[in-house]
Amino acid sequence: MDFLQLATERYSVRSFSDRPIEPEVMEKILKAGQLAPTAVNYQPQKIYILKSKEALATIRSLTRFTYGAPVVLL
Repeated sequence: MDFLQLATERYSVRSFSDRPIEPEVMEKILKAGQLAPTAVNYQPQKIYILKSKEALATIRSLTRFTYGAPVVLL
């Protein structure tokens, strides 16, 4: 898949099911985040997985853009 095809076929999701994410799928998502380019290849990112009720309540009190997702990557 070339970039133009990827850009053409991308879409945003704002409706989520409450079905748990399989550990293998989460690993792939995290790996993609680790491999994503960063400014000057500095790679300073940290990815937090928020899934406890307390963590989700906190992030939802700070932003309305979680769209009810059962897991939030911060």
